[in-house]
Amino acid sequence: MIQKTRIIFRADGNSRIGLGHVTRSLALVHMLRREFECVFAIQSPDQALQERIREVCDGIIVLPPADPAADRFIHELDAYISEEEIVVLDGYTFGTAYQQNIKSRGAAVVCIDDIHTYTFVADAVINQAGGVSPDNYQAAPYTRLLLGPHYALLRPAFLRAAKATRSIPEGELRVLVCMGGADPDNQTLQALEALKAIPAVKQVEVVVGSAYTRLHELKQYLKEQPQTKLHRDLSAESLRRLMSKCQAAITSASGISYEYAAVGGVLFVKQTADNQAGMHQFLTSAGIALDYSNLSSLLKQGISEEQFAAQLTIQRQFFDGKSPERLQQLFKSLSLATSLKLRKVKAEDLQLLFNWANDPEVRRHSFNQEPIPLEDHTRWFKGKLDNPNAMLYLAEADGTPAAHIRFDIKGSTATISYLIAADYRGKGLGHTVLLKGTQHLLQERPELQLVEGLVQQDHKASVRSFEKAGFTYGEADPAHPKAFRFVWQPKASA
Repeated sequence: MIQKTRIIFRADGNSRIGLGHVTRSLALVHMLRREFECVFAIQSPDQALQERIREVCDGIIVLPPADPAADRFIHELDAYISEEEIVVLDGYTFGTAYQQNIKSRGAAVVCIDDIHTYTFVADAVINQAGGVSPDNYQAAPYTRLLLGPHYALLRPAFLRAAKATRSIPEGELRVLVCMGGADPDNQTLQALEALKAIPAVKQVEVVVGSAYTRLHELKQYLKEQPQTKLHRDLSAESLRRLMSKCQAAITSASGISYEYAAVGGVLFVKQTADNQAGMHQFLTSAGIALDYSNLSSLLKQGISEEQFAAQLTIQRQFFDGKSPERLQQLFKSLSLATSLKLRKVKAEDLQLLFNWANDPEVRRHSFNQEPIPLEDHTRWFKGKLDNPNAMLYLAEADGTPAAHIRFDIKGSTATISYLIAADYRGKGLGHTVLLKGTQHLLQERPELQLVEGLVQQDHKASVRSFEKAGFTYGEADPAHPKAFRFVWQPKASA
């Protein structure tokens, strides 16, 4: 049985910073746990949070406290990662240096982000907020940007809700209030005061999380509010059921707003933290939600079926419940890349490389497009194996040959030739083969000053692979003036 690729999820959460990063990371765990080994790394979690993590993860790494400004913070995962892991980072302290340290150990990195304030060198960035453009990001050439609600990190109950039929709940107007798991500024109480002044609202369901620290104050307030019912630390399914009974909701412009929008209904959002500005702008401008300032004027007459249906129609355009399939595709691609191991070509690889070289797709993009006779290939192959200035590598994915990369060295320059096996094309392996091949080459021949590759201009996949691997466009080769010439200068990239 093939061993599952391990994913380490790194996020922190407590009553001070809230549980948003942990909650959405665990939502991603739910999407991936069947096909991957999922382990959660977190600094000093309380017992309740540990139990919540253990319910969905295969393991937990409890990290000691470390100030993000301290050098040891960047190295806190060193003992747990190798080139075989994928690391998911969710938090504002995992900047460029933190990512670079993980990448230097060969692991793949995915960042869950919503502020795009530093340069990303991760393999992928997931930002579920709408209205975000790739232009907002400074990132490495190979970094994939997965932006918008089609990559929403929703828990299973809400993914199912997004696909379900929904109509306005019957009965008197019931409003849900949930301002996040921690709500350190007690926005919950402010929302309850606003609802108390709206006669059309007959029942209020207020939800707080385990990190909410104003519980005693809230309970005292609710003693005089018989129409309001308190719910604390609900499971995802219990929260979904409660949402489904409410025609409207008031939430912070955070993950909870996406969850109610996935269920569907009239949603009012309030920005309760600086990092929610983008989410608030998107939700209100797209019509998924209404600004909290409109609460009194829009609820005083109640909610009509038409109003409810109009809001639901817009929400269903953005939340289709299919984000797991999209994100699983990303992680399968990264898993394949992390499993890729390079070894030197051996004599017994002759027939394999002959078959690959004569693949019609390979010949079509070659400078010499004629089929290669076996006799010619055998002579060429043996000559390359005997040539100390020819470096031939085979890339294997879980032991199965997947690609070939060759470097022909002349002086201080190495020229690349590579191909991907037919079964592995279209899986995003090209730039990984180029990166790993170049790294292997430079370990063996550190004196090289330049690595170059020539690509036919119409071979778009190969062009993109060189771009993503960080190669730059160089002056054309006189022998092939119409081909793109990509160059990598080791000293400049070090």
